[in-house]
Amino acid sequence: MTITLEIQKTDVQNATGVVGLLEALSSEMSIAAVSCGHLDSALGQLLEVVPLESRLKVMQELHMVDMLAQHITAITDFTSGLASSMAAEGEPDIDAALARITLGDVAARLRETLKAA
Repeated sequence: MTITLEIQKTDVQNATGVVGLLEALSSEMSIAAVSCGHLDSALGQLLEVVPLESRLKVMQELHMVDMLAQHITAITDFTSGLASSMAAEGEPDIDAALARITLGDVAARLRETLKAA
């Protein structure tokens, strides 16, 4: 099943504006993913000095930060894919952008949300 997103193209500037917006979002999300990596590293260093009885809690938080970083990366890849297809074809290729997402749950949720829209 192919998912399409209708965008009214009144002129090339409109499409270019959407591409710029998607590229900016992708860039900001990429910065957020890097920040998650730094947070993950800091928590890893804390884990080394935390008493044994508290390590499980820190490990759980490390896991949550890792999941957040993966989720941000998935959205970054999706947004970047939309921008690329808009720039090349003048319209977003939703299926190709979804295929760039390596987290199946995120891709499935986006697919369902976009179908309902």
